Amino acid sequence: MEIKFLPTLLPSLKNKHLLLDTNIIRDAVKNPIVFNNFFNDLKKEHVTLSTIDHVRYEILKGSLNESKYTEKEKFLNEIIDVTIPVLPETYKLAYELIKMYGINGSGVHITDLILGAILMQYEKNIYLITRDTSDFILSIFKLPFIVNATYNKGIYSYGIYQYIK
Repeated sequence: MEIKFLPTLLPSLKNKHLLLDTNIIRDAVKNPIVFNNFFNDLKKEHVTLSTIDHVRYEILKGSLNESKYTEKEKFLNEIIDVTIPVLPETYKLAYELIKMYGINGSGVHITDLILGAILMQYEKNIYLITRDTSDFILSIFKLPFIVNATYNKGIYSYGIYQYIK
């Protein structure tokens, strides 16, 4: 597996927060060496790897036993620099986002709505990386970068999104 991205990605994310969605963390669990190299490249550029508790819940739920839960929790703590708190303002923005999505938002999961609201809340200082590219519509979010991870059966594509007013 190899992760490929434009050379302008790292300088563009320098000194910013990058929100990690559930899917990239799950992919990192399956391919820790490749993703840890990618995460370390980001951290060298002072990118703060972030998430929210909703993502942590999705990763931790359904653990086979306490040992597996602890293993997942340790992995999260190793890669995540900051868990961004979901504030009352975030929930208000999630309602605004639901209105903006209209019919296009009927299949969007609550975690993705909260991630979108966090992007709205912190605007220029934060990006999101996700494989759920259909949940972040381009009339609301900007897609400045695509990151591809090649593997033996194909390609995982991750969008890097930012909120636009």
